[in-house]
Amino acid sequence: MRHALIAETIGKSFRHRNSDIAPTFRAWLESGLFRNRSEKRFWALRDVSLRVAPGEMVGVIGRNGSGKSTLLRLLGGVMQPDRGSVAASDPVRGLLQLNTGMHPDLSGRENVLINGVLCGLLKSEVQERMSDIIAFADLHDHIEQPVRTYSSGMRLRLGFAIAVHVDPKILLIDEVLAVGDLAFQGKCLARISAFKKAGCAIVLISHDMHQIREFCDRAIWLDAGHVCAEGLPDAVVEAYETAAHSAAANEAAKAEPLEGPNRFGTKEVVIGDVRLMDASGAAIGTIAQGDAMTVRFRLTPAEPTQVQISVSIADASRRLCFDANSETDQIEIPEVASGLSLSISFARLDLSPGTYFVSVGVWHRDWSKAYDMHMDAYSFEITGGPKLLGVLAPPRRWRATPD
Repeated sequence: MRHALIAETIGKSFRHRNSDIAPTFRAWLESGLFRNRSEKRFWALRDVSLRVAPGEMVGVIGRNGSGKSTLLRLLGGVMQPDRGSVAASDPVRGLLQLNTGMHPDLSGRENVLINGVLCGLLKSEVQERMSDIIAFADLHDHIEQPVRTYSSGMRLRLGFAIAVHVDPKILLIDEVLAVGDLAFQGKCLARISAFKKAGCAIVLISHDMHQIREFCDRAIWLDAGHVCAEGLPDAVVEAYETAAHSAAANEAAKAEPLEGPNRFGTKEVVIGDVRLMDASGAAIGTIAQGDAMTVRFRLTPAEPTQVQISVSIADASRRLCFDANSETDQIEIPEVASGLSLSISFARLDLSPGTYFVSVGVWHRDWSKAYDMHMDAYSFEITGGPKLLGVLAPPRRWRATPD
């Protein structure tokens, strides 16, 4: 099989910066000319091989810092590998930092022309596609305005529209398929699918496991710069999610008391030992859509106290999804004397896939002051099912009955 993109046992290392050295010209000169050649280096990527055929999409998954973006930079020629080699049959295009290269004082139209040329098109070709780019970005009313007046979403839409009108043969995508609203995301995904059908070789980095499962032909799981698994998307994603679940449980088991801006209150009663657990009582960081979850915590008072309790869940945008408290639920909390363990259980969490944050608070009995409030302090991931525009994803059944 002919491959459009080949990476053979590539590796990339970086030098550890010594934080003890003062950032002076002399220190820089000495570190450059007289540095110890046996200095410590860390490998962001090591012995990674990848082959992508025309018309094939390969997904790359892994936690933050696993080497995914470094891999894309090596594949795109932004950096050179310290080991191994990268070969491409055609110019490599990237959907990476979509705002890169945009001048804030130039109009949207002027930025389209400049960035189109930077992407390899002739000026005449950019002008021929200008109306299509503007229509794709849905910026008809703003295209003559300076880009500095655009919202972040408008700039991203314009950047994506420019990038997808270059007709790439090899395309690298780094977490940009969530640009704009749901309708625009649909256009983005449809255009990527069209590229794939036209024979474009695509490498996609994403934390959206649904996208990896639905659009990719193969998947690679990276961890600490190494390939942990490679194969069909379902199998690789399942292995990755199982490992992530186990790691989250281990972290939860050794969690330190919360401190910082997410915590406030008088501390007359203190919340501790907060755990997010599944139906079996195991600590979790990831649960499947519709599964059960329990929030458990312990109260420790300075002296016997009557209290109220609040628990809420918010999404990644800090949009409130659920809020409950002991008063509205008519739960009588016993006097907190020496200590009290509490829990609230959800029979099922029918939330759209994504990241969510749990807040837990203990309050004066009349809500006049917070004793200890942990705001958006405990995160978890909902997996499974398609990403929806709304927050709720309840079980549902459609029926169409002809008249």
